[in-house]
Amino acid sequence: QAERTIKLLLEQVAPPRGDDADGTESNLTVATDATTLASAAGSAAAADNSNSSRSCSRLTAREDDESIETAPETRERGLVVDGKTLIFILDQRTHLLPAFLSLTQQCSSVLISRATPLQKALVVKLTKQSLGIMTLAVGDGANDVSMIQTADVGVGISGVEGRQAVMASDFAITRFSHLHRLLLLHGHWCYDRFASIILYYFYKNANLTLVLLWYQFYCCFSGNNFIDQMYLIAFGLFFTSIPPIVIGVYDKDTPSSVLLSEPKLYSVGRLNQVYKHSYFWVNILDAFYQSLVMFFFAAATHLGTVSGLDELGTTVMHSCLVSQLLHVAVEIKSWTILHVLSLVGSLLVFHLFIVLYTLTCVSCFGLQSQYGVWAHLITSPRHWLIVLITAVTAVLPRFVYRGLQSSLYPSAVQLSVLRNKQRVWKARLHREPHEGGKRQGEELPIQLISQNNVEG
Repeated sequence: QAERTIKLLLEQVAPPRGDDADGTESNLTVATDATTLASAAGSAAAADNSNSSRSCSRLTAREDDESIETAPETRERGLVVDGKTLIFILDQRTHLLPAFLSLTQQCSSVLISRATPLQKALVVKLTKQSLGIMTLAVGDGANDVSMIQTADVGVGISGVEGRQAVMASDFAITRFSHLHRLLLLHGHWCYDRFASIILYYFYKNANLTLVLLWYQFYCCFSGNNFIDQMYLIAFGLFFTSIPPIVIGVYDKDTPSSVLLSEPKLYSVGRLNQVYKHSYFWVNILDAFYQSLVMFFFAAATHLGTVSGLDELGTTVMHSCLVSQLLHVAVEIKSWTILHVLSLVGSLLVFHLFIVLYTLTCVSCFGLQSQYGVWAHLITSPRHWLIVLITAVTAVLPRFVYRGLQSSLYPSAVQLSVLRNKQRVWKARLHREPHEGGKRQGEELPIQLISQNNVEG
């Protein structure tokens, strides 16, 4: 009986054929009730008048023929299943799970009532394995612990039922209403930050590694380095470690008001639109190009001079640091005082370290002495010109790309931010006293003056 009901529901919610064969979904709203038997499943339920059919008939469809014919095309479907019906669906002997999962995919939401803790965990597990999607479980009691632990991400609510769910969860909130901000706001920010930082770390490490690789063509791949080992150790540990931390904690691509007013922006993280394979290879190609500019430009300017490898290595290291900091500055989406201090602090740490190292360490750790190298470079105009030219030349393509992408092909997040700024400008205009159209027009952006319909 349950199998016939599910098949009947699948036939009803399947996309219509004929005129709507282009993939438009049906306008039927599916709902199951523990006590009501739908007219669609009535004939099938009457065929079997046994006790088992009474429990199986809890999975039902309730519809009204007249309302379906006049229902708008934007109407969504919902499915409600109770725990007793779920016993038959999860039983492997009935082979109903594939049909049930196919039915749930046609619905916008599925509600399971009166389910046991084991059933909750099984539903989450089967959904992960069968549909291949990430799952999030929210619970507030001890009966939700198994479901929270089975899901990819678990959220516990501390309340009257104790803190068992909180202890087993990845994130904890005090009220269920806070889930709105946790997902739409902090979830979006965290995904954007992590994706940006991961791409930056791939770029940063590939950039420095390729710079060292180009020198191997001049030393027959003997493995010698033209950059001092202390610089290589401190580069990732001190020189470039502060900006990624600040970006990963405080960077915001969109204000909170925009994210909460436009929940559709959550799909940016759900569809993985910030971190893609193509973006990874673009960053690797960018690191490849920048390494070519840094090494060969500095090497070409040192040919035919009395400068040694120590001066060349220090100059290239300085250029690499400035280029990567400019790269970070291009990728920052919300400037704060902490972002500025992280970039300036990285430069100060580099200069402080190199001054102390080259003026106090004559022979340290068995490495070649760098004594007096920085004192000579700091007074050399060629050194500062090389650093300035290579840094600007290396980061210029990315700067141009970001500018063109934001102007010609803005993302959904950028468009939302722009609409929010335009609404703010309009609100300021209406609050100010009318002192003449010309003066008011001068206070607005040019794009807002020439565009009356912002949404259009």
